[in-house]
Amino acid sequence: MNEIKKITLPEVGCSCGKAHRSTVDDVIVGKGVINRLPEVLKRYNAKKVFVLADKNTYKAAGERICSILSDNNIAHTLYVMQQDVIEPNEEAVGSVVMHFDHDCDITVVAGSGVLGDITKIVSTIRKTKYIIIATAPSMDGFASNSASVIRDNLKESIYTCTASVIIGDTEILAAAPMRMLLSGIGDMLAKYISICEWKLANLVCSDYYCEGVASLIRQAVKDCTDNAKGLIERDEKAVEAVFRGLVLSGKAMMYAGVTRPASGTEHYFSHIWDMRGLDKGTPVDFHGIQCAVGTYQTALVYDQLKKLTPSREKAIKHFESFDLPAWHKKLADYIGVGGEMMKKVEEKEHKYSEEKHREHLDVIISKWDEIIRIINEEIPSINELDKLYDVLGMPKKLSDIGLDDKDAYIVFCATKDVRDKYVSSKLAWDMGVIDEIIL
Repeated sequence: MNEIKKITLPEVGCSCGKAHRSTVDDVIVGKGVINRLPEVLKRYNAKKVFVLADKNTYKAAGERICSILSDNNIAHTLYVMQQDVIEPNEEAVGSVVMHFDHDCDITVVAGSGVLGDITKIVSTIRKTKYIIIATAPSMDGFASNSASVIRDNLKESIYTCTASVIIGDTEILAAAPMRMLLSGIGDMLAKYISICEWKLANLVCSDYYCEGVASLIRQAVKDCTDNAKGLIERDEKAVEAVFRGLVLSGKAMMYAGVTRPASGTEHYFSHIWDMRGLDKGTPVDFHGIQCAVGTYQTALVYDQLKKLTPSREKAIKHFESFDLPAWHKKLADYIGVGGEMMKKVEEKEHKYSEEKHREHLDVIISKWDEIIRIINEEIPSINELDKLYDVLGMPKKLSDIGLDDKDAYIVFCATKDVRDKYVSSKLAWDMGVIDEIIL
C-alpha cells in the first residue's frame, strides 16, 4: 500500500489575534499517490472532470491522469495548452475559459506555478473546485489563496479560491527538470528575507505579524536546507521536504491573511525581471531561481545597512531632494509598461508622503538596535549563504541568469515601488542612504 503523508496545521486562534484557517481540504504527499485521484474525486461527487495541462505537464502527469480517469470510468475533458511559453495573463486565462467544458463540475490540473495560477482564476470565476497534481516542487503557490498574474502588463497578486486537494507524488516531483527543483528550494530560501521584512514592517509600520506563522516557515526552510545535497541527487526525502515547505508557505500566507510570510524584496526582484522581460524581451528564468538571486542580492543590501547608523539630518535632506516624477520616468524607461503602472499605483498609495517618511524615520532611529537584531537573527551571513548556494549550484548574480550585473542597483531601487509593502529598499530610502547601496 502506498505511503500517504498529509500536511496539516491546527486551525486555532493564537496570541496574534487571528484564527488561522486554511480552505485547502487535504494535502497528499508520497510515492504513487497520484493513484488516489479517483478516491479524492469521489469525495466531491464529481460527475465530469476538466483536465488541464500544457505540453510538458501532459507528459509528466496529464497523460497518467487521463489514463487513471478512463480506467475508473470517470468522464473527463482534456485541454492541453499548446503555447511554448505560457504567461498567467488575460490571454491564457481567456483561453482556458473558452475551452472549458461546461458539463464539468471540477478541474484537475497537472502542473505547478503558471497553470496553477490560471486554474485558480478560472475556478474562482466559475465557482468550481479544483485539484492540483503537482508536476514540480518549483514554487510556493500550491496552497495559497492568491494568484501571481500579469494584468495590464503589471505583475501582481490577486486573491482567488484555493485548491481543494493538493497531490504531490514524489516519483513525479523527483523527475522534474533540475532547474525546477532548484526553483523550489530557491523560493524557500526567499523566506529568509520575507520573515525578516515581515518583522521589520511590524516594528516600523505597526503591520500585523504572527510569530507562530513565522516559526512554521523557519522550520520549513531548515528542513529544506538540511536536505540541500539530497535535492541535487533527486532524493525523494529531500524533494518531499521542499514540496512540503512550499505547500506550508502557501498555507502560511492564508493563515496570516497577507503574503508577508513568503515574499519581500527578493520576490520583487523577480517581479521586475518578469515585467521587463514581457515588455523588452530580456531573459526570464524560473520564478524561484530569480527569487534566489533576489535573496542573495537583498542579503548583500542588509549586510551594508546594518553597518550604518541612521541620521535624521541625512534622511530629511534626501527626502527633500527626491524627485518623484523623475524617478517615475526612470522606472517607465527601464521596466516599460509595468513601470508606468507603478506610477499609477503610487498615486493611490502615497508611499512617498512626508507624513509616512517622518513616522518611519522616528521608529528607525529609536529602534535601530532592534532592527539590527532582527536582521542578524533572520538572515544568514553572506558566508553562510555562499556555502549553501555553492552546494546547490544556485545562481547568485544577475549575470548567472542572463542579465546584466550593473542593473542590480536599479532593480533593487525599483522593488519599493511594486507594492505598498515595507521592504529593504524602502528602509534604505527612508534612511536617505539608498544612493550608497552597492550591488
